Amino acid sequence: MPPAVVILASFLLLRCVYVVDAAECEPVACGNFTIKYPFWLGAPRRPPPEPSCGHPAFELWCIDGNTTASMSGSPLHVHSIDYATRSFVVYHNRVASGTDGVCRADFNVSSSLALSPFNISPTNQALCFLSDCKNGTEPRGPQYVNATGKPIFAYLGGSYDRDRPPAIDTGTCTYNYLPGPGAEAAWAGAGIGDCPACIATGGQCRYSNANAAFGCLCPGDGRLRGLTCAGESAHAATSL
Repeated sequence: MPPAVVILASFLLLRCVYVVDAAECEPVACGNFTIKYPFWLGAPRRPPPEPSCGHPAFELWCIDGNTTASMSGSPLHVHSIDYATRSFVVYHNRVASGTDGVCRADFNVSSSLALSPFNISPTNQALCFLSDCKNGTEPRGPQYVNATGKPIFAYLGGSYDRDRPPAIDTGTCTYNYLPGPGAEAAWAGAGIGDCPACIATGGQCRYSNANAAFGCLCPGDGRLRGLTCAGESAHAATSL
C-alpha cells in the first residue's frame, strides 16, 4: 500500500475513534429527564471510558424499559433532574417498591448518599416511621398515619437533617426516618467543573478518573485541554 494511503487510513481510524467517544457521551433521554454531564449513562459490567463522560458518583443506569434511572444500579432511583439548580429528586426502591414497600424502611435510607458529593436539601421534611411497637405503645393522634396494613406509623417530623434525627419519645417502638416527600439532593464542588464554560468554547465536558479532575475535551486530537478550550485555536496554529 502506498505511503499516502497508509497515512490516510490511519487518519480515518483515529477520526472514527474520536467520533465514537463523542457519541458515547452525548445527552440521552431516560424516562422524563435527560442524562448529561455531570451525570452519565453507565451499565452493568461496563467499565467507564478514560476520560469518563462524568464524575463516578453521577453514574446512572437507565432501567425498567428506559422509564427510570438508578444510581449505579443501587436502590436509589432518580425521579427528576434540574440542571439549572444543580439538584435532583430521588427515592429509595425499598420504600417505594409496592403497596407494602414502606415496611422495608428499616434503616436511614439517606445514608446511601453519605459518602457521595451530594447534599440533601433542608427544604425536605423528615418522614418518620414507628414500627414494632411493644405492649400497646402505638402512637396516638391525628399526626400519625398507619402507613400500611401492618402496624407501621408514619408522620412528618419537621425539617430534615441527616445528622440530627427529629426529637420524639419513641417508647418501645423501632424508629427510622428519611427525607421526604420528594427528597431533593443538590450537588456542588466534587471537581465536576464548569461545564457551560467548556461548551461555550467549543469543548465537551469530561472527567478524568486518572487525575480525579474535570477536563474540557477540545476539537482536534481528542485530548483534555484544561478547564476550557479558550486559546486552543491559537495553540493549534502555533503547533502547525
